[in-house]
Amino acid sequence: MASAQTKDLQPFLDDEDLQADLPEQAAEVLATLTPDETHLATVYSDMTLSGHYGDRWLVVTDQRLVTLAQEEGSAWLELDLPLADIRRVRLRNSVGGGVLEVVTDDAALELVRFSRSVAAQVSRAYHLLRQLAGSEEDGQDRSTPSASKAKRCETCGRAVPVWSEVCSFCIQRRQLLLRLVGYLGPHKAVAITGFALSIVLTVVGLLPAYLTRYLFDQVLAPRWPPGLAIVVIWMLVIEVAYAGISMVRGYMMQWLGSRVVFDMRTQLFDHLQLLSLGFFSRRQTGQIMSRVTNDIMQLQFFISDGLQQILINLLTIPIVCIMLFQANATLAALALLPTPFIVLGTVWFGRLIHVVYHKLWRRWSGMNAALTDAIPGIRVVKSFVQESRESKRFREHSTALFLQELNAARLWTTFFPALGLMTAVGFLVVEGMGGLQVLHNLTSAGTLVMFTQLLWSFYYPVQNLGEMNHQVQHALTAAERVFEVLDTSPELADAPGSITLPHITGRVEFRSVSFSYEPGRPILTDISFVAEPGEVIGLVGPSGAGKSTLVQLLSRFYEAESGQVLIDGIDVRQLALRPLRQQIGVVLQEPFLFHGTVAENIAYGRPDAGAEEIVAAAKMANAHDFIVNLPHGYDTLTGERGQLMSGGERQRVSIARAILRNPPILILDEATSSVDTETEMLIQQALERLVENRTTFAIAHRLSTLRRASKIMVLERGRVVELGTHDELLDGDGLYSRLCKLQSELSRVTVW
Repeated sequence: MASAQTKDLQPFLDDEDLQADLPEQAAEVLATLTPDETHLATVYSDMTLSGHYGDRWLVVTDQRLVTLAQEEGSAWLELDLPLADIRRVRLRNSVGGGVLEVVTDDAALELVRFSRSVAAQVSRAYHLLRQLAGSEEDGQDRSTPSASKAKRCETCGRAVPVWSEVCSFCIQRRQLLLRLVGYLGPHKAVAITGFALSIVLTVVGLLPAYLTRYLFDQVLAPRWPPGLAIVVIWMLVIEVAYAGISMVRGYMMQWLGSRVVFDMRTQLFDHLQLLSLGFFSRRQTGQIMSRVTNDIMQLQFFISDGLQQILINLLTIPIVCIMLFQANATLAALALLPTPFIVLGTVWFGRLIHVVYHKLWRRWSGMNAALTDAIPGIRVVKSFVQESRESKRFREHSTALFLQELNAARLWTTFFPALGLMTAVGFLVVEGMGGLQVLHNLTSAGTLVMFTQLLWSFYYPVQNLGEMNHQVQHALTAAERVFEVLDTSPELADAPGSITLPHITGRVEFRSVSFSYEPGRPILTDISFVAEPGEVIGLVGPSGAGKSTLVQLLSRFYEAESGQVLIDGIDVRQLALRPLRQQIGVVLQEPFLFHGTVAENIAYGRPDAGAEEIVAAAKMANAHDFIVNLPHGYDTLTGERGQLMSGGERQRVSIARAILRNPPILILDEATSSVDTETEMLIQQALERLVENRTTFAIAHRLSTLRRASKIMVLERGRVVELGTHDELLDGDGLYSRLCKLQSELSRVTVW
């Protein structure tokens, strides 16, 4: 065990995410264990070791690590382990979170489980423990892609979350804000006008206080009746002007926010279309959609409402201060006394309520997850008579949500009355001292009334000071996530001087091609073969053998690490992407239909196709007969993902889509799987028409569909182990022959 004193721990000691606050009860438990030890890190985790949500803390000192738990006001010790006993540290990542483990001479011990929301903090604790343990090897679990891709920031050395490409500690906040504001450039006239109106509105909103002072001191005190009418008219003019400016400014700012967000949203979606499949395979669909929806909406709120509110608050505070001190410096100084307490209280409450609402959001997520499981799976629930179990599970989640809502309510109902008390004290001090000054003729009654009006305009922005930072941070976080996508370069782009083939003849050659999605995990190794124009190449092999990867290299969704993929004698890396893919047709195992009409889906690859061409393609795909029997024929809506149609119908529509495109190279990826025998026959007939006079790559598990293939390539563990015709391979004693015999035995009808 290396001594902590010999390690450079300063970056960890300066890391705020490693210095979480312990609740009072947990701190008392810790104090009895480590009274004289140096505390290096305290990390919060939001899950129990059993996988349920709960509050846990990992504390690291210079001599030991401790895990503490607290629930319902009571805290206890879960683990106390000397650092000298640690031999290895492991961080296991999963889809929803992960586990931090240590290995001793006797066992592997789980320290904490965690969700994605605190994964970055736990990851930093992992690197601290590795340094304390003197472990330089990578102790992460390689069983998941996310773990193998873990990386550290080149600037600060901290761990970068696996779901992000950016280190949150090294983000240039100022530059990020300037970049976000830069989107206002094309609409700077509207932006400047809107902000100018905000300044005018702030000033106009404070004028009634001056008029009130004038009313009391110059109209009511000397009893001048005409002055009352003048003040009332001016009050009306100011209120009308305020309402009019508010409407104009509000619309302009909403237009500005919506327009800027429209520009960003379209730019973001356009950029997503340029990114490679590798970008999407490394991220969950929900994460990508969140960039286009939630993050963009957060930015819209900030630009259209948050930014102007921040500006108005920042303008109001100094203007009101000047007005107060100009009218009566003594009362102004007294009015400012509660300000530090209001600011500190608001900042403290903002941080605390953020944590509480984060937990509340998790409780909501847990309850929604229980609903999403039980409702769609109600048939399974009833089949296995598990209604009471699901009701109990939902009740547990609902109870946890209820208790967390009470925690939030307790904070709200405690803080705001306390805040109101502080502001009320400020009012009482001003009114008391001001009243004495009025009685002793040291100030006028109008000045006192003006003070009470202006105090409302002063205390409210002061209370919002704490929220301003949260609004800016939320906006910058959303902007970071959006810019992260926009700054992602397309992994595959046209090479300088790329070649455009107006018509591909269909000769395909693989020369010693190797490929892997991750370093050290080859998917294809030294693949070599030639497919002449018009040949049908069958691809066979167990799952994971590399069949789908091979055809994706052909479409250049990925690029070979070594070797060459040639079409008509030209390396695909030298071919322009769009013309290349326009001449490759694909029929997938799970055909994807867009929400639209049947005709629109058939013509998706050729939107300009005429009705006669669409019908002709449908007839060749054996789809015309069932289409004309649909409620609206070719104008029938397919539903989301084509769910209003059967699997065989969707497959034939996708075949018609490929026929209409008429590509010289065709890829069939399990095109006849998961359909009944009669439908398979119709699809086979359609495919026989489709493959005529074009180079075809057919991936199939039903080997009977490859009888007429020109040659069959058998893949196993990324290598070509057999190559020949169906009859040649069947006569041998290789993998293909064994698979054929196995499928033949499984296809026999068995009577039980």
